[in-house]
Amino acid sequence: MSSIKVETLSQHQQERFTEFCDKWIAIGLSTEPAQREKAEAAIRLMYQRAKLPTPHKIVWCGSPLSQSLTRAIILDRNVGASVGASVRNAVKASVRDAVGDAARDAVRASAEASVRASGGNAVRNVVEASSVEASSVGASVRNAVRASVGASVRASVRDVVVASVRNAVEASAVGASVRNAVGVSVGDVVEASVGDVVEASGRDVVGASVRNAVGASGYGQHDAPWLSFYDYFREVCSLKKETDALLGLLELAKHAGWYLPHQHVCWVSERHHILTRDVQGRLHNLAGPSISYPDGWAIYAVHGVRVPEYIITRPQEISTAKIDAEQNIEIRRVMMEQYGQSRYLIDSKARIVHADKYGTLYRKEILNDEPLVMVKVTNSTPELDGSQKDYFLRVPSDMHTAHEAVAWTFRQSPEEYQPLIET
Repeated sequence: MSSIKVETLSQHQQERFTEFCDKWIAIGLSTEPAQREKAEAAIRLMYQRAKLPTPHKIVWCGSPLSQSLTRAIILDRNVGASVGASVRNAVKASVRDAVGDAARDAVRASAEASVRASGGNAVRNVVEASSVEASSVGASVRNAVRASVGASVRASVRDVVVASVRNAVEASAVGASVRNAVGVSVGDVVEASVGDVVEASGRDVVGASVRNAVGASGYGQHDAPWLSFYDYFREVCSLKKETDALLGLLELAKHAGWYLPHQHVCWVSERHHILTRDVQGRLHNLAGPSISYPDGWAIYAVHGVRVPEYIITRPQEISTAKIDAEQNIEIRRVMMEQYGQSRYLIDSKARIVHADKYGTLYRKEILNDEPLVMVKVTNSTPELDGSQKDYFLRVPSDMHTAHEAVAWTFRQSPEEYQPLIET
């Protein structure tokens, strides 16, 4: 039982919420190179705290994708006898449609290097021989304070930490306030905008064996949302003994990206070296990848919507046919924005609903989405060359006349909008 009882938080302790939010958001979003020596020390400490033998090998990978590919190749005898050929085949089949040639070759090279560093068949045999223990180690070390997956680690890590902190934080209001102020805040920034996208991207581009590796991974810096909660109690409320089992995880999150622990080998990934977001904190970059790793694996996103790479790097390949064929509504909207709504309206032969002296009203029905309705108006002020420029303005789908649509853009009814002279 804990000798410390945290029944209330002082004003000073509450004032430190922001400090821990900022600290762990910075950890979760860091694009600095991994600090390998410190990360490897943290991995060994992580195993020790779980009362498990430290791994014989710690193998660095260039991204979560190449990490998962490496693990799958090592453990999956069906991939092929030749490690080099296995990597090439696995990467070619898994990421062909997800990344360009240069990135695919980079990820392949990264996976090949990691397989060689892992020891190839020798490590595969060792890990396979203890596959039950290996799988439980991965999830139990990562989920030290969450769902248990192995009795041996559950008792030494998860239950000990959870019970100790619960016992110390007697009043539920205290735990809830810290979780809401620190854990939820960090989660909103890191997990929602970055961690979940990386995980989903890894799952989308790989086969079943690699999907299993993604699921078995620990998230390193992307575990910031829940680690921040325990770090707060450890540092602010002096719950050192109660959170000692998490020391390895806390340190690893500060110094590296994802990791895949097994009984005799632990794979660990570099951190992303590019991470761009919009003002709302969503992944966003119209000029390149929103997230990129040193081995070339990249994730592309527009205002939080994950999109195929070509939409950003080769927008000239977007066509009305591709837009109309896209089943994902959010991706379709991004494609339409990249193509240009007015251009799409004309090129897709949208229907002219109405035309009058105020303009021309177009309507294009969109599959499983609201119609695209725009009014074309002509600027009454001539350009320098004497020509008059047309503009397309998007309006609500319930507009029936061009007059009504133009009036709406001025927040007026058709009766109110009766300009004598347009400028």
